[in-house]
Amino acid sequence: MRQLLILSLLFTTFRSLLFPQIITDSLSVHRDTTSVPLDSTVVLRFAGDLLLAGSYESFARDSGGLAFQDFDLFRSDDITVVNIECPITSRGVKVPKPYNFRMRPSYAKVLPEAGIEIVNLANNHIFDYGEEGLFDTISYLDSLGVHHIGAGRNASEAREPVIMSLKGRRVAFLGYYGGGEAPMARRHVPGVASRDLRVIRYDIQKLKERDSVNFIVVSLHWGTEKATIPDSDQTDFARRIIDAGADAVIGHHPHVLQGIERYRNGVIVYSLGNFVFGGNSRNKYDTAVFEIRITKDGPDYCLIPIGVRDWRLTVLVGAEREHVVQEVVNLSVNFPRSIFNPKETP
Repeated sequence: MRQLLILSLLFTTFRSLLFPQIITDSLSVHRDTTSVPLDSTVVLRFAGDLLLAGSYESFARDSGGLAFQDFDLFRSDDITVVNIECPITSRGVKVPKPYNFRMRPSYAKVLPEAGIEIVNLANNHIFDYGEEGLFDTISYLDSLGVHHIGAGRNASEAREPVIMSLKGRRVAFLGYYGGGEAPMARRHVPGVASRDLRVIRYDIQKLKERDSVNFIVVSLHWGTEKATIPDSDQTDFARRIIDAGADAVIGHHPHVLQGIERYRNGVIVYSLGNFVFGGNSRNKYDTAVFEIRITKDGPDYCLIPIGVRDWRLTVLVGAEREHVVQEVVNLSVNFPRSIFNPKETP
């Protein structure tokens, strides 16, 4: 009996050395059987500019998670994406510009604790403390398991998508910025991913052909500050991104909410405004979170009105909720289709 056991062990070891692919494939098949069926709903939520610095830091002090103390919305979805409007660092030198911000490294843990899985770094403040600030940000996020898009140590890293396998689907996220306050990443130069239509088209095509993704989200930091209506070149640009194969375009930067357009089989959120934004002293205002539910019949969309009260987040209800919804409805009436009016207007 002992001889048979030894022979069996020797055979298994010998087979694994000669045919390692067989062993690997069998394990892979076993893992796949635990995946959730395709008809399960995937819930994605998006917020605008998050800046846990400036006035927020002065108010919260050592309680970096103050904003999220009684806010569980992001813990109940599959993926939450926000735009982090500053580096996470205590190092670096201020670059010459009117406003510079940085988040305390001790605040970084707030992100995963709040339920934020992905952050966009392609914006005009990510280089406020130079390369050191960007590199520290990437290191802190990586150490916490928070994914990031839109900036990197070189162009390849800045354009690298985040691809998540969610309940039988592959969902991809990309981020871009086109302004002048942060350098564009080059082959051997750190920076942000360039908001160039040729670049975005190429990245989308690669996702579809190489990575076989089912749903693509493109995050854009763009637009005119305080403008409630997107520029005409923005609408054209966003529609071309949908034409290229993206399923959703999510915008931020103007600090205010803008309209939400349905275009072809996609959706364009032109601006989600400020989320928790310590760049202003105002600690009481209304904003919104955008929700996409990917179902077996296609995506559904929902606007979730949010209130910031003494820097604390809350989901609005009643008349306050209706006021925010109606504001975005009014901002969407000039689009041929919107999430509030899915049929094309004459």
